[in-house]
Amino acid sequence: LLSTISYLSMPGESLGKGPVGMMSFLALPVVFAIVGFGLLPVFMKHRVTSAYELLEHRLGVEIRILGAVMFVLLRLVWMSLLVYLTAKALVIMMGLDEKWIPLIALIAGFVAVIYTSIGGLQAVVIIDFLRTILLFGGALLVLATVTWHFGGLGWFPTTWHSNWDSQPVFSADPRTRVTMVGTFLSIVTWYVATSAGDQTSVQRFMATRDATTARRALATQLCVGGMVVITLHLVGMALLSFYQANPGSLPADMSIKADADKLFPRFVSFELPIGVSGLVVAAMFATAMSSIDSGVNSITAVVTTDFFDRLRQTPTSEKANLRAVKFMALGIGIIVVLGSTYMKYIPGNITAVT
Repeated sequence: LLSTISYLSMPGESLGKGPVGMMSFLALPVVFAIVGFGLLPVFMKHRVTSAYELLEHRLGVEIRILGAVMFVLLRLVWMSLLVYLTAKALVIMMGLDEKWIPLIALIAGFVAVIYTSIGGLQAVVIIDFLRTILLFGGALLVLATVTWHFGGLGWFPTTWHSNWDSQPVFSADPRTRVTMVGTFLSIVTWYVATSAGDQTSVQRFMATRDATTARRALATQLCVGGMVVITLHLVGMALLSFYQANPGSLPADMSIKADADKLFPRFVSFELPIGVSGLVVAAMFATAMSSIDSGVNSITAVVTTDFFDRLRQTPTSEKANLRAVKFMALGIGIIVVLGSTYMKYIPGNITAVT
């Protein structure tokens, strides 16, 4: 569930808006209690391919189809955004013109769809593991480089930085962009809804032995997710201090506040040693690949189970089903790449766009 969107948005949010998002890890124990002990035991009693099969048991086939359609639309837009953001970041990292964004998006989509079609869920899980190592390692390398540059932890802010917005504990004004209470509630809601209602997550739970194993998988995910959230927000703080101390490292048309989302990929490109920067680029690309393959794999499972198998009158062979799924994966890839070209028209920083 940690995608390129998270990888790019968290440092930019911490750098340009403030660090309150960092406290989201405090919500994770509540998420674990609700999902691990309230929902997983129920889910694991029903061995389903699609999460939305469970809706039909209580609410009827119409609600099942509605849930499946909403999921497919959500994941298509989500994949389109992450492909666009990945291509945009890689353009900055490689020093290319932005006209190359569509080509990079095409390559990313093509590679992910090919190996997802060949390897299925097993390929998805293996790549998830490998890219997590690359992803976390890349962020740690940036922190280590800035720490070495400052000769210690001198980059860590000890007071509220002038670059940050006001982020109070609570506000009754709905125009207040971020509050501590709001962050806590949104993280609980997002993680519970995603873990319980998103095929990308439910599909992984169903691949485990029982509720205890699924709960252990959830605990691992939340622990790693919490560490990554803290690390990426620290990356944002480190970059804020670095560029304030070295304003000459930024071009004249780029500012710390207005271009906060661009500073992480720029640092990778211009400040990390050759080879090290390549590892971070690999992490970025691997994260996009992993998110695309997860989306493609889960969408094909939902469409096959909730639409084809549930609604068609005559059964088809396994071979025909497999062929249809591979063509479907190709179609999803085409839709996502085309959809990514429209993401540039949504205003705001990455967090706001998301």
